[in-house]
Amino acid sequence: MPNPWDFNEEAPAPEEERRTLLREGEKKAQRIFSGFIDFAFSGNILQIAFGLILATAFTGLTTSLVTDILLPPLSVILPLRRNMNEKFAVLRPGPNYNDADGYNTLEQAQNDGAIVLAYGYGEPSALSRFSGSPN
Repeated sequence: MPNPWDFNEEAPAPEEERRTLLREGEKKAQRIFSGFIDFAFSGNILQIAFGLILATAFTGLTTSLVTDILLPPLSVILPLRRNMNEKFAVLRPGPNYNDADGYNTLEQAQNDGAIVLAYGYGEPSALSRFSGSPN
């Protein structure tokens, strides 16, 4: 009885068997391609694409609404003396920290090596979420 694990690499596959395998592979590739074409041009994929385009436009609109219209009046109403996106809290001051004046800008604090919590950057994102933006 021949051992099934012994491979005879010297004997080439018969030509007819090779052609049959190539035909079967070609048929499978055509089925996959035609299935993809059917999916791509079905109504559902077009609806998804249209929804993504609308969501992208709505995200830009909402972000602009929040950063350009809502945040400037908030920074005037609240006694901040700076824009909302420049708000930060010093968690650990750097070596050149002045107790009387502190840091004037976030960039100044970061350049001094202070550890800061820049919470002003999160407010536009949070307000965008409350206003219904998918971003």
